[in-house]
Formats: sequence, C-alpha cells, structure tokens
Amino acid sequence: MGLVLRIAKPDRHDIAASARWLVSQNIWGVLSRLEFEAWNEANVGDKDDIDENVGESALACWQKPCPSFIKCNVGLSWTDANRNCGVAWLTRNHLGAPLIHSRRSYSMVALQLEAELLSFLWAAESLSTLRHKNVVFESTSYLAGEAVLNPDNFPLFHVLIDAIREKLSRLQLWSIAYVHSGANRCADAIARSVTRDQRYASYVGRDGPSWLLPMIQADAVRAVNGY
Repeated sequence: MGLVLRIAKPDRHDIAASARWLVSQNIWGVLSRLEFEAWNEANVGDKDDIDENVGESALACWQKPCPSFIKCNVGLSWTDANRNCGVAWLTRNHLGAPLIHSRRSYSMVALQLEAELLSFLWAAESLSTLRHKNVVFESTSYLAGEAVLNPDNFPLFHVLIDAIREKLSRLQLWSIAYVHSGANRCADAIARSVTRDQRYASYVGRDGPSWLLPMIQADAVRAVNGY
C-alpha cells in the first residue's frame, strides 16, 4: 500500500501561498522510480514542465482525472464559531460523471482552518469506508492541504491531522491539490446548501444532487484532461 503527497502550485500572484508552496517542495525528499510514476499518474503535471499561463487556467476550471483515479472535490461553508459550518464532497470519474456525494455539518468550530481540516476528515473517512483505492482530492484550502502534508508545522491541530492521515493511509494512492474556486464550485455549492438552507443532517448519496446536475454537466463539457 502506498500514498502520494502533493499540493499543486498556487496562483503566482498569491505571494504568501507561493512561498509556502516552495517550502513544501524543498522538504519533499527523493522519490523512487516507482513512486515517481505513481505520483506522475495521480497529479496534474509537474511545476517545471507546464506553461505558467496554462497552469493558472487549469487551476480555475475542473479537470478530469486519469482513468485509474477518481477525483474528490472537497467543499466548505464556514462563517464564524457561533454558526454551524457545512462540509461536502463530490467524486467524479475520468469522464466527469458524478459518482457519489455527501454533506454534513459541524457546530462550534472556532477557526476556519479547523473547519477546513474537518472537511478533509469527512471526505477521507467516507472514501476509505467506501473502499476507494486511488483518489485525487481537490480543495480551495491551500493551508489545510499543507497541514496534512506537513503536520509538524501545525501542532495545534495534530489530533485532527493524525485522524485525517490515518484515514488516507487506507487508500492505495492519493494526492491533495489546491485549486481555485471555479474548479471546486460544485462541492462548495453543496457545502453552502448546508448553511444557507440549514440542511444539517448528514448523508451520502449516489451521483450528484439533482439541483446541481446542470453545473456538474457544464464542468464535464468544458473540462480538459488533467494528466
């Protein structure tokens, strides 16, 4: 059983996020040949061999995973510690077809980063329970992805991060990528429905929500291969 760890390069105009991304690359370590091949299949392309403009465009719209992986977009709706936050995830295959989706709420979440990590926990727990093998996770939360990759830098959240990593370890191969809101709009819309409509009951459902299917189909039509 193996795992793949990566955060995609953020917007070049976001100086702080870009700096953190460069730091994360320096502590990668050296991958073996087999690990590199798995990494290459799971992710959107190396930072050194894609045109900068193409890379930014790719972050802004949903991309298809390779056929041996599914893509799980993780969404969040958080306002403040006094209100319930909503988390959601949506999985799609290499054709852009929705497979499964889920939403739930958490109460009394003090910090946005804590809420973002809870969204990853719900997704990782659900997909490991459903026995998925190869998963590309995408989210608009750069910092949460970095926390999962580099837990020692986030001691305040070590219990939550350890729980996420334990669930991820049950998958065969996985990656985490940062994307812009346009590429994550379907999962974010499901999460917003929790807080906007007070849909606090958790559930897991097949395909995507019926009210979201036009957006999901639009993503599939305009999507390009992410591999």
